[in-house]
Amino acid sequence: MGIRFEKDTILNWINEMGKFLRLIVDRYEHFDPEAEELDVEKGYKDFFLVDRSFFVEEDESALANFADGLEPEQVRPLAQLLMYDGLLQDDKNLLKKAKFLFERNMSKTGAFSFEDYGFLAKIDQAIAKP
Repeated sequence: MGIRFEKDTILNWINEMGKFLRLIVDRYEHFDPEAEELDVEKGYKDFFLVDRSFFVEEDESALANFADGLEPEQVRPLAQLLMYDGLLQDDKNLLKKAKFLFERNMSKTGAFSFEDYGFLAKIDQAIAKP
């Protein structure tokens, strides 16, 4: 048996979360009513150890506190999960929380990503829909 390093653990987490997000993105972009049902709630439980209801019910302050307890590499995938969950469920509340996390993460890390700006535009467009 080898020793597991914390770095390896977070990399494994990121790989597994990436696979899960690809399933959600596929579901959103290529919706097939015949396809197997995707349990988005399971993603919250498996990857963030919290029920989906926490993210639905809590305010931005509680969300910020939760994000502060995560590894920096986990915040962006959480924002993506909230965004795609919000898009699939047409839930503007989740979309606003995803936007909050994207913006907060960019400002805290100083990271610049065209993809994140694309996500923010997609969120703004979905929120603006009547």
